[in-house]
Amino acid sequence: MRLALVINRSAGGFRRFPPAATVAAIRDAFIENGHQVELRMIGRHDLPACFAALSCRNDLDAVVVGGGDGTILSAVSNGVGYHLPLGILPLGTLNLFARDVGLPLDPILAAHAIAHAGTARIDLAEVDGRPFAIWASFGMHPWIVRRRDHLQRRHLRKMTAMALAALRGFFRFPQVDVTLTLDQTETRTVRTPMLFISNNTWRDEPPPLSRQTLDTGRLEIHIATCSGRLSLLWLALETMMGHWRTSRHLQTFSASEVLIASPQRRLMVSLDGEVAVMSTPLLFRVRHRVLKVLIPGREVKE
Repeated sequence: MRLALVINRSAGGFRRFPPAATVAAIRDAFIENGHQVELRMIGRHDLPACFAALSCRNDLDAVVVGGGDGTILSAVSNGVGYHLPLGILPLGTLNLFARDVGLPLDPILAAHAIAHAGTARIDLAEVDGRPFAIWASFGMHPWIVRRRDHLQRRHLRKMTAMALAALRGFFRFPQVDVTLTLDQTETRTVRTPMLFISNNTWRDEPPPLSRQTLDTGRLEIHIATCSGRLSLLWLALETMMGHWRTSRHLQTFSASEVLIASPQRRLMVSLDGEVAVMSTPLLFRVRHRVLKVLIPGREVKE
């Protein structure tokens, strides 16, 4: 194949892997397997324009992206994965998408796996036409992510910033008031510190979670029914032990479409870890099997 290999030079994985040697080994892994490689290693602010330009190229067979889930979201948001298949190299912190498709978390091993991968079509979720690949969240989680990003700009390490932001969020306990309409029929009004919407179903396991399915055309909605900090702490402990799905502090529903209304005109929402402020009401739905992804061990599905 003729591959464009795009590496986010700011990816968090480069704290664990030496950048120059890792990128060279990734490139060599594709070349050794007979692929032609066009390498670009660029900063995060230049990624959208790069992805938009690559997405409409007719002289390429796939675009392979090295970075975290935010980098993958940038690629998808700018057209990669529709005309040209998307390959994923886990160079982020959590690498949830890479876990979903069964890739090794070592980027060099992942490159060898992608070199032999087939193309499969999977679901892509969206909110008001804005795509996300894995999950969306409201309430405490986007508040913590935004606070984490603020602390990182003060040169704190990502995990340290996340821990401090989570502690601050626990004591502040931000909540959202929303009304959810599932598939235009069932309506629920809730006040919650945490609301998550996942693209397909998560496995019942300790975090970091991976998805059990990628192409059922369904959203899964998780609502924390915590009235205070003690019940939220208990839910967090159940989550860490992998028993979150059976928790009495969490309600779970499935739908192909979710409308979220709120007394607030604008809500903060995290899409695959990238925080945005969006106007309500918000319509979430699934675009069934529209995204082409290189997945090891999979036959080509069209």
